[in-house]
Amino acid sequence: MNNRHLVIEQGGSRAILTGLGATLALRLSGLKQWSTIGGISGGAIPALLLADNADPLNLIETTMALDFMKLLLPAKGGSDPLRPFATELDGQRSVAHKFVARMLRRGLRHTDGLGELIDSQVKTWPEAFWTMAVSENSHVMFTSTGVYEYGFDGSFTVLSDEPAPLSLAIRATCAIPGLLQAVVYQGRYLFDGALSQFGSCPTAWVHKHFSGGAGTVVRVASTGKDSRKNAFLCRVGRRLLCRDSSKMDFKDEGKADIDINAHVPDVHAMRFKLTELQKQSGLIAGFNATVMELTKNHGLFQEGINPLTSCADFGHLLEMIRQCA
Repeated sequence: MNNRHLVIEQGGSRAILTGLGATLALRLSGLKQWSTIGGISGGAIPALLLADNADPLNLIETTMALDFMKLLLPAKGGSDPLRPFATELDGQRSVAHKFVARMLRRGLRHTDGLGELIDSQVKTWPEAFWTMAVSENSHVMFTSTGVYEYGFDGSFTVLSDEPAPLSLAIRATCAIPGLLQAVVYQGRYLFDGALSQFGSCPTAWVHKHFSGGAGTVVRVASTGKDSRKNAFLCRVGRRLLCRDSSKMDFKDEGKADIDINAHVPDVHAMRFKLTELQKQSGLIAGFNATVMELTKNHGLFQEGINPLTSCADFGHLLEMIRQCA
């Protein structure tokens, strides 16, 4: 297998849908083997499902039937099913640097339902999968070989030589400050990976953690009417919670060989109550954007790829998947 890496960007509901559409196109093209498959925030979910080699038809059926809002219930009365894995002793808890940070940890909603869904769908940590969350002082990298912390001061710490629970890692990278409760791991309050100074699609981690500079890096992103607002909120969150992350230099590492960008104007990142048509449009946009970029860059894949055509509608997408099953 050639050395290649896939990174899927943040973007809430839109990232989940377009990311799933993109991974379906990658599978149908024959690109099933990857050195690493990573994502942050909403993009971590399709990255995980691709790394786990989930059945495409079952995946679409589950996505279309799923009420995203039921995964994010009001925080009052919510419990953390992963409490045994989260060190919360007072003597080990990070000191809160400011009142705003303490308030943003609470969140309006909890992600217990999201954790339960992940546990039901993926039983073991896929070897190639990774995701990342941020604390007030560091980036925390979750992988199949362990958990690693990159401090904003340049320090590096192995937090665990065993993988964390998958549901904890996904909940952590999706913890939007103020909206979704922060996830506690070894005394650190973890927030959405999109707050990273490495950007909304941190391809730099491929180079920084996995030494993947010699391979092919594929980036999957999405845009919509709310993209500017989301970028602004990420900047505000970064400034309030992890200002010192700006000390980290990554400009020469954050590159990709193939940029897949799906534009979906009718699916907003922070809206979780979606119609069937909105879900379909997100999946189709991710699929078609990937087909277009693979066609343009087929020469980067030495083993060759299966030729694909864009899908005209949702029925056409299902038909192509069934033919390749």
